[in-house]
Order: sequence, then C-alpha cells, then structure tokens
Amino acid sequence: MIATRSGGPLEDVLRGAGVEYFILGRRHGFSPRKFRRAHRLLRDVDLIHAHKLGSNIWGALLSRTSSVPLVACEPTFSGIRSRVRTFGYRWWIAPVARRIICPSPIVAESLYDDGVPRELVEVIPNGVRLDAALPRHDARAELGLDPDAFVVGIVALLRDEKAHEVLFQAAAQLRDGGRDLTVCVVGDGPRRAALVETAATLGLDGRVRWAGERREAKRLAAAFDVGVICSDFEGLPVAALELLAAGVPMVSTAVGTMPTILSEGAGFTVPVRDHAALAKAILRFIEDPELAARAGARARDIIRHQYGFDEMVKAYERFYERVLA
Repeated sequence: MIATRSGGPLEDVLRGAGVEYFILGRRHGFSPRKFRRAHRLLRDVDLIHAHKLGSNIWGALLSRTSSVPLVACEPTFSGIRSRVRTFGYRWWIAPVARRIICPSPIVAESLYDDGVPRELVEVIPNGVRLDAALPRHDARAELGLDPDAFVVGIVALLRDEKAHEVLFQAAAQLRDGGRDLTVCVVGDGPRRAALVETAATLGLDGRVRWAGERREAKRLAAAFDVGVICSDFEGLPVAALELLAAGVPMVSTAVGTMPTILSEGAGFTVPVRDHAALAKAILRFIEDPELAARAGARARDIIRHQYGFDEMVKAYERFYERVLA
C-alpha cells in the first residue's frame, strides 16, 4: 500500500492486518525523488490499483514507466466539469489503464462525458458489513450522547461540499418550531472552526455534539435516530451505507446514488442547499416513530441484498482475475 500524500487512521488497520505500507508525503506538483521511491516499491507487484484523480495520474505515470498494468478508481463526481479532470482521464489515464472502476452509474456517466471509452469503465458498488455497529446504548455512551435524546447524525469530513451548515440551519428551524434534538457531527477537517462559529450564531450551543474523527465510525452508526447526508455532490457514500446497515433511516440531498437507494423506502431525499426541506423531512421521522422503524428495517434489507461487503470483495476479486488474465 502506497499513500502518495499522508497517513491517517487507516494506518492502525493496515498494521493490525500485517499489510506493508509506505507514505510518500508528496505535496502539490511533481517530485522526482518521491516518484523514484514509488517506482522502486513497485518492482515486485503484478497490478497497480490507484484511487482518485491525483493518485490515478501518478498511477498512469508509474504504469507507463514500469510496465505494471493499471486499474484506476474514481469514486465521485462534483457535477462540475474541469479541464484538469477531463484531460487527466481522456488523454493520460484512459490510454494506459486496463479498466477504470467507479461505484455508481452516475459516476460512470461523468467519465463517459470526460471522453473515457465505455468499454473501459466498470461499476462495482461500495459494500459494507451488516454487523459492524455497536448496540444503540453502547454507541451513545461512547459518543457521550443522552440515551433519551432524539439524535440526528452526520458522518463526513468537515469540508465545503459536505454543507454541514445546511443541517445546522435545519436544526435551528426545528428548534424554533419547538422540537428538541441533538446534532452529532462525526468527522474533522478544515472547516471545523467556521462550523463551530456557525452553530453558535444559530444558537445551537449545547445542541451540537462534536465527536471528531473516529477511525471506526461505522461502530457508532446505531447511536442516531436519523442519519443525514447534506452534501452538494456524492458518488455512493460509504458513510451513508454504514448508517443504513445499522438500521438508521436517512435524509439525503438528491445527489449521486442516494435517490435510488432511498426511493426504496429507507428515507427521503431533498434538494441541495434547502434547509427548510431538510428540516421537514427530519420532522417526519420525529413525529412518526413507526415510519422511522419501517425505514430502518428497509435500510438493512437494501444493504443486505444490494451493498454487502462480501459481495463487493468477490466482485473485486473476479475483476482483478479478469484484468490479470
């Protein structure tokens, strides 16, 4: 495993599994020294699997110079075309990659629009485990949440496109309507200070629990009464799948694959950046616990039959065998 930029919480997972890994520590731009190191590390490998645009560009360069076959993976699309992305995939990555994997048909369509040949793209949905979450009481205890509170949870990096402020605005609207709830924010990132200020400005002091980055956030999913994705764009977010696997009903912006998943009864979708619609959807679950229970049960069924972890692993194994053959 080669991390081209920096390490993170998964280092402990890799060490525990006995997986050898290396951190290049690259910054913006090209580093000949780091490239040479990566090249040396690839001497004995049979296949390069690169992930996301920046690493896919590196993977294409390494594949060209080492003759090791490349599989690229693009997990998402912002909805905004860029010359860098289009040039990268059409002219640099696609000509050398054996295949480009993405988790949903929507991301696949974005690659076609970038000029990637259809026969080069393969969709393998993300998958998660059904048994990863702690019981509700234990998860709430670990997060320091009131056992009896109505908790709305969001698991995401604190970045612009995740639009946490929209959830805060929805929570303030529900509070003004006499509804008592807690927002639990799992994750960290560059917008932490700005979002803390936003929550304070909206008068949400004491109603937001900042849980920080959690290496095993999936263990805590059952702590929430409702899960929220309020992003401006997504592909097939693993955080959403982990919430659904724990039987948590969801409200999501209509982005990526979320409308398809939630149309089957596991929750509701709302327009992007519409805090009033988000508040209204959350309120439906607050006012109707039976609806929430049905949606939670349906959520687990959807994961069990369509987004299981073992099925994803088998799909990747079959895929690698085909590419290497």
